[in-house]
Amino acid sequence: MSAIQEKIDNFWFGLVLGTVIPPIALFGVYKWVNRTNSFMEFIDKLSAWGVQTSVFLWCILPIAFVFALFYFLHYDNAAKGVVFPTMIYTIVLLIIDL
Repeated sequence: MSAIQEKIDNFWFGLVLGTVIPPIALFGVYKWVNRTNSFMEFIDKLSAWGVQTSVFLWCILPIAFVFALFYFLHYDNAAKGVVFPTMIYTIVLLIIDL
């Protein structure tokens, strides 16, 4: 395994990547869909329309692609790091949806 592969196949790298990707995806959705409102107004509109949890769930989806990439590249430690934030985000979404 080369030095770059060793740096990528790291639990902490997967943890950071799994934690950072959903907020970036949410910001991307905000920029793509919204033109005039602030970020908090956008979140309030999502809540008023009843789609807040669905949008947040779609923002977690890119983590699955990262996990699949790590899995197929046999970066097992990084894949383990991606799983933990995914579970945390999922639990938070369940709590929000209640």
